[in-house]
Amino acid sequence: MGQKDLTAKELENRADVFADIINALVYEGEQIVSSEMLCAAPTETLYADITGKGNDKGLKTEAEEEQYGRLHNQYHDVSKYETMDYENRTEGRLAVHSCRRNGKKEDIKRGSKISGLPDDVAGRTIKIQYILENESNENYRLLLRKAGYEGAVYRNEYEEGQIYPVVILVLYWGDKEWKPHLDMRELFADKLENPMIKKYVDNIKLHLYPMAHLPEEIRQRFRSDMRIVVDYLAEGKSYKPTGQIIRHIGPVMRLLYALTGEKELEEILLGMQDRQAEGEGVVMGEYYTTYFARKCRQEGREEGRQEGREEGRQEGREEGRQEGREEGRQEGREEGRQEGREEGEQVGIKKGMDRLNSLISALIEKGREEDMKRSLKDRKYQKELFKEFGL
Repeated sequence: MGQKDLTAKELENRADVFADIINALVYEGEQIVSSEMLCAAPTETLYADITGKGNDKGLKTEAEEEQYGRLHNQYHDVSKYETMDYENRTEGRLAVHSCRRNGKKEDIKRGSKISGLPDDVAGRTIKIQYILENESNENYRLLLRKAGYEGAVYRNEYEEGQIYPVVILVLYWGDKEWKPHLDMRELFADKLENPMIKKYVDNIKLHLYPMAHLPEEIRQRFRSDMRIVVDYLAEGKSYKPTGQIIRHIGPVMRLLYALTGEKELEEILLGMQDRQAEGEGVVMGEYYTTYFARKCRQEGREEGRQEGREEGRQEGREEGRQEGREEGRQEGREEGRQEGREEGEQVGIKKGMDRLNSLISALIEKGREEDMKRSLKDRKYQKELFKEFGL
């Protein structure tokens, strides 16, 4: 069983919450059932496997024979009896307890006076059995399971000779829209093509409530902690807490955390429990608003620091680019000077070579080969020749 189902059971098992669910959903907000009228009912029923696995000749192995007719158990999530005064046939006070005595589960005789229990329970009779089933995901065979639950209870009533009705509500906590069939005739539609046969099929129905998406009209019927849960789920980020005091802080916050996964709810739970331990009542609206105001301030400071760091980085990058441009210009000037020097040297070399070639040509033309050879070895004499020829 998943955490969603377990945490839902934890809250629903509180007598005041259970009675509130019945009043809100079954009696449309009228306060018909009180927590004092409720007593824990068995959440386990038994059924026998009588199908067997015979082969084509109708024979069974020893293992199959052992399996044939074996009992199996099935569990409801939460189940409670609504009781009434047996002598006066009026609804009266009934202490909330686990229907156990001396550490053992009591055998409450269905549909009759409850005897053999403490004095505050004796003299009562069972009026109705309510069963709550929690579902987090779509279950296309849930109708069949409901039929099995009801069948097991009514079978016991048949054997004991006492009768009372069973009311089963399905609380669906999923986010997606429930698509499976909600009554037997829809489930078997492809097999009930002939309209004449439909009236012979008991039309068992699922009384299913999408708890995460209840309309406000229905949510307003709740008076217990369940109101906080259904409002929080339905309103989401636009949730506006009220001045309602939370009675069952742990179960409420654990259920909301299991359903939403919001880490903040764990922090809120710890703070609420500390406050409750100090003897103070915890108002959802007050604490929730205070918590998120503090959280928003913290987030604002963090965002401010982050923005400051980002602005600092931006300024640093701009300064870096400026310094880079300056360094680039400096390096460019230096490279330009170097290239200029190199180019100047090249031009100078070329001019010197042209001047020397002109001198050599003039000396050859004059037949002065010896002066030419001497000029290549004697730079001073070479300069005198340059002057003599006007070079």
